[in-house]
This record gives sequence, C-alpha cells and structure tokens, in this order.
Amino acid sequence: MKCTNCGAEFASDQLRCPYCGTVNETALKLAKELQTYDAAYEKKRDELLETGTNQVLKHLTIKLGIVFFAIILVSFGLITFYQYRFGFRSSYQVTGSRLVKNKELLSRYMNEKQYIRAYLLASSTDPTGELFQNYPEYSEDLDDIYSYSLVLTGVLQSMESMDEGNNYPSLRDTDLTTIQIFYGYGADVDESEVKQDLVHEVEGYLKNYYRLTEEEIETLKGLEYGEQFVLDGSIDVEAVTKERMEEYFGK
Repeated sequence: MKCTNCGAEFASDQLRCPYCGTVNETALKLAKELQTYDAAYEKKRDELLETGTNQVLKHLTIKLGIVFFAIILVSFGLITFYQYRFGFRSSYQVTGSRLVKNKELLSRYMNEKQYIRAYLLASSTDPTGELFQNYPEYSEDLDDIYSYSLVLTGVLQSMESMDEGNNYPSLRDTDLTTIQIFYGYGADVDESEVKQDLVHEVEGYLKNYYRLTEEEIETLKGLEYGEQFVLDGSIDVEAVTKERMEEYFGK
C-alpha cells in the first residue's frame, strides 16, 4: 500500500510508514479488532473449560455414587444372607421336632445305604456347614461320604469325557490325591460299616474302570502321605492307566 503522507510503498500490515513514520490507520484498526477478538476468545475458552470440568465432576460424582450405592446393597445382601444362614432364628438352625424328624430321616438313609442323600440332608440343615453339629453321631461317617463324593465326581467326569468320544481319561494325580485322602493315608480299613461300603465302591472303580489289580489297590491304600504310587515300574500313573483303559475298552 502507499503512505498517505509521503507516497512510499510498504506492507499493508505495518502499523507505520517505514519512511516517514505516519500511522497506518487501517492496520491499526485491524490490530485492535484482533486484540479484542483474542480477549473474547480467551474468555469464552475459560468459560467452556470451567463448564466442562464441572460437568465431568458432576457425572463422575453421580457414577461414583451409583457404585457406592451398589456396594452398600451387595454388602447388605451378604449380611442378610449370613444372618439367614447362621443366625439364631435361621431355618438352618434346626431344632425341636424338626431336628428329631431330620435325624430319623438321616438314620433311614444311612440304613438304606443312600449315603449321598444322607450327606446332602445333613450338610444343608447344619449351621456349621460340614462340622455336622446337629448330627454328631454321624459326623465321622458323613466326613467319609464327603471324601467319597469327591472320588465319585472324578470318575463321573472321566466317564463323561469317554462318552463324548475323547481319549480315554486316565487316573490323574489329582484323582490319586483324592483317593488317598479318602483312604486316610495308610490307615487300616477296619472302620465303620459305612466306610467299608464306600471303600468297596472305590475299589470297584479302581479295578473295573481304571484297570488296577487287587495288589495295586492294596499298595495304594497303604501309601503314607508323600509316598509315590508306581504302576508297572512307572510313576506316570496317568499314562499307564490310559493305556490299560484303551486296551480294555477296545480303542
């Protein structure tokens, strides 16, 4: 642009003529407008940031409140269940005629050798869970039934896998541990009639399903805690029983 005073050429955004110093009114006006715009922009930006922060804090507070309320509800539910399960007036606290009836029913189940059914009745109506406070005369037998149920669970899982067409499941280390716990780690088996019945069942599984011989079963029963069970000279019981089962079942 040209200076209005001396006519010299200079850039339109310069505030003064570089030759005579005359003020460039157009550039000065634009500079003031930009300054005003910048100030308005900064103010608006600060307002938006403050509003956004408040909104975030508001939403965060609401969500934290919901979470806290949910925690309170869950805690209250757990406390209520605990009181229902173990409280003095809990239906699990079987007393009086109901306790007498349950004892009669439990005795009948035991006499009829319905051991799993007897255990379910005792465990579901005893406030101590598996200590069988309401049925002290059956506590040892009920403990044996529980250990037996774990052995039975392993066998049923094995049979289920076999029915699905998979490789024949073998006697795993976890199964061996469960069986040893059931036997009592080297304990003699001259115990209650219930335990003898259960031992007979377990020996049937070991002999007819996992293909162990009677001598091997006796060895397994006599193992102490930490002793290794060996089959055909191998500690890999899983591989040996797998091979025996596949051969027997004609795989």
